[in-house]
Amino acid sequence: MADFKPPEVKLGDSVYWYHDATNPADPALGWVCRRPGINTVSVLVFAPEVGFVEKPSVRHRGDPGLQENAAWRQWGCWDFSAQSAQLRRLDTVATSLITNSERQAKKTNGK
Repeated sequence: MADFKPPEVKLGDSVYWYHDATNPADPALGWVCRRPGINTVSVLVFAPEVGFVEKPSVRHRGDPGLQENAAWRQWGCWDFSAQSAQLRRLDTVATSLITNSERQAKKTNGK
C-alpha cells in the first residue's frame, strides 16, 4: 500500500469521479483542480442538481489503501475519463514516433 503510486495527472485533466470507491459505478465527469498531496487530487465535479462541487483528497481507484481506510473512501475515487485516456495514448504514440524519426534522421545524416 505504501509503495502505490497513482498515475500521473495534471491540473485540468478530465477524470471520472466515483462516489463509492469500493464499487466504482456511474461516474460523474470532473476535472482535476488542485493537487493537495502526492497521492491525492481535488476533483471539480458537475452535479446537475447543484452545479460544481469540489471533492477534496480523492485517491485513484487503483489505490489499495481505499479498501482498508474508510476515511479515504469518504471522498470517492477517480480514474481517467475516456478522453483523457485517449489523449495519454496519443501522446505516448506521438513521442515514440518523434523519437524514432529523430533516430532515423541521425542515421541518415551520419552516412
